[in-house]
Amino acid sequence: MNHDYRLKISTETDDPAWDKFVAHCPDGHHVQTSLWGQVKATTDWQAIRIIVTKDEQIVSGCQLLIRTIPYVGPVGYITKGPLCDHSDPELAKIILQEVLKVGKDFHLHYMVVQPPNHGAMMNEDLLCCGFRPSWLEVAPTASILIDLSLSNRTLVRDMKRQIRQNIRRSEKRGIRIREGGLADIHTFYLLHLATSERQGFDPYVEEYFVKMWEILAPYGNIKLFLADYLAEPVSALLVAVFKDTAIPKLFGWSGLHGDRRPNEALFWGAIKWAKEAGYRYFDMEGIDPQGARAVADGQPLPESLHNSPTRFKLGFGGEIVFYPQPHDYVFNPVMRWMYRQVSPRIAGWPTVYNKVLDRVRMQ
Repeated sequence: MNHDYRLKISTETDDPAWDKFVAHCPDGHHVQTSLWGQVKATTDWQAIRIIVTKDEQIVSGCQLLIRTIPYVGPVGYITKGPLCDHSDPELAKIILQEVLKVGKDFHLHYMVVQPPNHGAMMNEDLLCCGFRPSWLEVAPTASILIDLSLSNRTLVRDMKRQIRQNIRRSEKRGIRIREGGLADIHTFYLLHLATSERQGFDPYVEEYFVKMWEILAPYGNIKLFLADYLAEPVSALLVAVFKDTAIPKLFGWSGLHGDRRPNEALFWGAIKWAKEAGYRYFDMEGIDPQGARAVADGQPLPESLHNSPTRFKLGFGGEIVFYPQPHDYVFNPVMRWMYRQVSPRIAGWPTVYNKVLDRVRMQ
């Protein structure tokens, strides 16, 4: 390592200095903060930060989350990191080498790294350190970014006609949008459960949402919006806010009153709030990558996605954006070889892929 740099490994629960660095870093993201590490601790993830300083100032680093997964063993992942000072191209490699050392020290079997939004240049460093492109996306690789500097009239104009009509329909048919608080987290949880039953995924425990609110709300990093019909909560949306971006993180819907279009009204309410609050972007937090590429290339959305969250989100307009692909590393050489043989097959089995991702629950 360059003698001007100093390396530190931190397992502190609260790390204000690191969080300040993340907040000021161009590619800083809420999932790299120690606050988010505290949120993930409620589901047994342990946060470890690898930090590089120069003249006692943080210049690079990342937050690694590790956990033991049943039938898999200890695993780790990094999303939206490492964060680096791009003026020194060696920093990324220094951090990644230290990440692997920490992984070995904690006896990890498997690790995934998904670089920051503008960190595609890190792919070469990942390959040099022994990582390989992964099928397991721990963060979205395609999304929709809505520019909130545009006027409300322009934002509405850029929507699909059906979405515009559904928003107007929701207003006429009695759907009302309101902000929620800690007292509404139980309501959100019930809507989350209803959604998990319909879509067949394992729900989080209620404590996860309570802790998320208690940890993030004092810093203004989370908002809750609910769509009511005649005082009955129909759907709800948890929105993470960090720096200049609002991200709809988690969604729940009872499945009722669909003809009144509560969900279109809910997302539009959150978008309007984010614009009025001064945020620059509303990131839809992921759409299907293949669908995104088809639409970006001027092709129709694949028929398999016609009744999907991807089509719903595309209806709100905005710009399709692509984020760096994940890379993974298997620490045991024999298991590494076996994994390389099997992983392409797993990626081609949607049911197995979704079950594995649901089990890991990395994001």
